[in-house]
Amino acid sequence: MKTALVTGATGGIGRLLVRALIERGYHVVGVGRRKERLEKLKSLGNFDYIVTDLSENNVAEKIAGSLRALGVDKLEVLINNAGYAIRKPLLEHSDEELQNIFKVNALVPVELTRELLPFLKEGSTVVFVISGVAFVNVPELPSYCSTKGALHYLAINLERELKDKGIRVMRVYPKQVKTEFFTRNGMPYPKGSIEPEDVVRVIMKGLEKGKREVFVPSYLKLVKYLPNWPSSLIASGIGWVY
Repeated sequence: MKTALVTGATGGIGRLLVRALIERGYHVVGVGRRKERLEKLKSLGNFDYIVTDLSENNVAEKIAGSLRALGVDKLEVLINNAGYAIRKPLLEHSDEELQNIFKVNALVPVELTRELLPFLKEGSTVVFVISGVAFVNVPELPSYCSTKGALHYLAINLERELKDKGIRVMRVYPKQVKTEFFTRNGMPYPKGSIEPEDVVRVIMKGLEKGKREVFVPSYLKLVKYLPNWPSSLIASGIGWVY
């Protein structure tokens, strides 16, 4: 049986990824902070979980150790899905807030990929769920946009490094998705928001086809080539991209 690890497993996209992978015959290990939500996913079958906060020190090592304790010695898929936003100006962020959002959104995906290399054999895939804001700034969420821009380039460089090991990388760029991402920040769903099911459908299809990058919806790929366009102009034309 193939095994996949999904971070942010209790969120809107993560929970559906767990379900989709199990339906395709995977044993899934979910990573999240909320034990009660992870426990509910056990009803899907072929599911184990690791309770941890990705902002903690040495979290990648902890996850690797937990996998071994579960008897897992190989991963076919690693999905770096966890992430969050802070809705306020950069100058109002505390040092801790800035450090934690960069750690969780940009650094831990790299640290976890590196730490789990012994589990990732030739032919495995590492997925990075990024965002359209990697290309277009949204002033309401300055630190979030910055972390996703950083993750975009980190993932591109990891793809080059992992290629020699026979490990594939897939980058995922969704626009705004109807999840707790907005409600946690006291924001209504923006006009044109897509359903998390749409994102998961594209991710699973991309995995099956060996895609290097996927955009949800597909026209979002336009922003990749228009990084200097004002976000207000793009927002008026195709909707906010986060």
